[in-house]
Amino acid sequence: MPLLRWAGAIALACLLAAPAVGQTTYPKIIAPSTIVPPSGVAYSDADGSTKVASPTTPLPVTPVARTEAVQLIAASTSTGTQTLFGGNYAFAQSCINYNGQTITLRYRGPDGATMQTAATKTATDVSLVAVPAGAVMDATVPSAAIGCNASITRIPQ
Repeated sequence: MPLLRWAGAIALACLLAAPAVGQTTYPKIIAPSTIVPPSGVAYSDADGSTKVASPTTPLPVTPVARTEAVQLIAASTSTGTQTLFGGNYAFAQSCINYNGQTITLRYRGPDGATMQTAATKTATDVSLVAVPAGAVMDATVPSAAIGCNASITRIPQ
């Protein structure tokens, strides 16, 4: 009886050691170190093939079209300074009555304190403004102007 168990164990070991017909063998996975377990992130590439993320084949990143809409003046009151992403913006403003006053779009100057004039408006319109990344901007409205609103909206690239 012990001989049959021994023969059965050998037969089982042979079965486990021999690859099955049609079985695919893959390359050995080697962990970067003995303390880091092997793991990975796989993704489907544009051609439909599966790729494993690595330093040589990083995950694909779709550029984010950042949209941004900031209210600078609401009901004839400035909302204060706003930090913008940067890029091309549409500056839109209107008043019920300007009363001869000017709406001013401003940006923080290089000294970090003084606000510089970027645009002035005396009539309702929309204009394009190029804004550097991280620019701090605001808009001012004189108290004599009535019913003013102004916004600046980023145009995605």
